Amino acid sequence: MDGQKQAEQMWNQSCFITRLVSSTVRISETAGNLIKRIMSEGDLKVVNKATDGKADLQTEADRAAQYCIEKSLQAKFSDKLKIIGEEDVTSVVPNLETNFCIDVLKQDSKCSDELRSIKPEDVVIWVDPLDGTSEFAQAAKSASPLLQQVTVLIGIAYKGRSVAGVVHQPYYGNGQGRTLWAIVGVGTFGIPVIGKSASKVVVTTRSHSTPMVTEALEILAKQGLADCVERVGGAGYKVIKCLEGAAAYVFASPGCKKWDTAAPEALITASGGSLTDISGRPLYYGMDAQITNTGGVLATPYWVQHEDYVNAIPAHVKASLPEFAAKN
Repeated sequence: MDGQKQAEQMWNQSCFITRLVSSTVRISETAGNLIKRIMSEGDLKVVNKATDGKADLQTEADRAAQYCIEKSLQAKFSDKLKIIGEEDVTSVVPNLETNFCIDVLKQDSKCSDELRSIKPEDVVIWVDPLDGTSEFAQAAKSASPLLQQVTVLIGIAYKGRSVAGVVHQPYYGNGQGRTLWAIVGVGTFGIPVIGKSASKVVVTTRSHSTPMVTEALEILAKQGLADCVERVGGAGYKVIKCLEGAAAYVFASPGCKKWDTAAPEALITASGGSLTDISGRPLYYGMDAQITNTGGVLATPYWVQHEDYVNAIPAHVKASLPEFAAKN
């Protein structure tokens, strides 16, 4: 049997969730190539989506990547697929991605019976076509290290929980890019997950800090849970940092969105870590979910006791977030 026929047979024999992730890997890479092409052309066509005077930037790369991801998924599976993306306004691109990644299909036998039972109508797909837009807009061509922080995020939720995700870094390395993917219960792939580090590095926001974010970090430092703080862009990149040795990603603010965390949560959960709000509550990704993570975000790798960070963040910091007020 030739390679193409073997791949098609593996596709036909795989369950829906594996096929969806397999396609999403290639779609994320095509979106990443679009992002790099638009950057290389020099005109990002930046607009500010915010209506309150704050910065919420959108570029032509955001709009084109959103279209590519959404339309490619619908073409491969169904136009009834439930997709919630960051960008309402998109830009049409001529070529959609229809290929799939055979390496994902090779993991199909590891899927649980529950995963194998998932049907297209059961999932909600959360898309951030370009996470780290602020860093992308500030970068000058491919020379800026800020471009390493740009990611394409595609998360897959079932019964309100993130069960799979793909994170693509278009500018990783010398611009060749890399793709990380995960299915909860199967594993995290595309990155060597680093174990316990001698120094407790905590990552947080680069451009959306608040007094409560600062206070939470200061308290963690006093309790020996943060030896140093790194401020970087993009939720996807922050979780990647946790997979690469950072002790925690801490954001005691309601600014992060569901499309920012759905894919990264799958990656860190499938590797044995945790991602919750700062009070330790799970995030909900159903079709009826509120978009904003109003309880903040806390992520830790497998070698960290997540509850140590939850318990260290003082009650008044937790109480300052809208999610806490809504639950109490």
